[in-house]
Amino acid sequence: MKIVRTFATSANLGPGFDCLGICFDLYNEYEFFLSDKYTIEGFSEKFSNPSDNLIVKSYEKVFLLKNKKIQFLTIRQKIQNIPVSRGLGSSASCIVAGIIMANEILGGILSKDEIFQIASMIEGHPDNVAPLIFGGFTCSFQEDKYHYINLDVASNLQFFFLIPNFELSTEVARASLPSCVLLEEVVSTLSHSILMVKALEKGDFSLLKMAKKDLIHEPYRYQFIDPKKEMRKILEDYEDIVGLISGAGPSILLISEQDIKNKFSIKNWQLVSVKISNVGAYVYER
Repeated sequence: MKIVRTFATSANLGPGFDCLGICFDLYNEYEFFLSDKYTIEGFSEKFSNPSDNLIVKSYEKVFLLKNKKIQFLTIRQKIQNIPVSRGLGSSASCIVAGIIMANEILGGILSKDEIFQIASMIEGHPDNVAPLIFGGFTCSFQEDKYHYINLDVASNLQFFFLIPNFELSTEVARASLPSCVLLEEVVSTLSHSILMVKALEKGDFSLLKMAKKDLIHEPYRYQFIDPKKEMRKILEDYEDIVGLISGAGPSILLISEQDIKNKFSIKNWQLVSVKISNVGAYVYER
């Protein structure tokens, strides 16, 4: 029996809008095998129909791109640790899972870079799929095709997800962003994105606190996540914690030099300790 394991990812990291991302050890697992028709098991009702399932859509996309006859699967979600519509890369997880399944069924015809190209094309941006496929901390971008580089993160930093009990669709969060931004806001965000990369690389927490400033997306997305600023006011009381919107939100990525699991709690928010996964999505047999 073949199983695909995919991981949670956190994109943007404050000022690194649509380019920075980290892969974490929170994971989903999907079992798959050939069948005479599509059978989808272990998913919520919303995703139980093959035509509505992003894994199936991504799986079929590979067959269409390679001009191959689609072969049906039974797909079982065995483990779900990545919550849907929480800014933790659940859509990237499904996209990459579907592509990996197709690659296995087709005899491994895709290189890792081809998997990255197809996943980025389906997702529309590479900031989640790059760390999910290649592991670790990545910066990704598009030129003639999609590209990425791996970056370093210092070992003294600890990471946590603050996950709320409500969903926020990426479409709604992205639609809230302005079509134009001021030049000085762009300059500020660009400079802080460079600081963010260096702060994570060096493990410099003082620099990290300065580097988190973003003017491109976070000010607009917080209206859906924390409209009364209650959560942000609590976090501001802790000088040893940096909070960044994870992806489009609503989850928050917390960074500290200490274990903060028992340090505080926020009503309707769950605090989850995570570690960086330097191994990207993969398939194995059981």
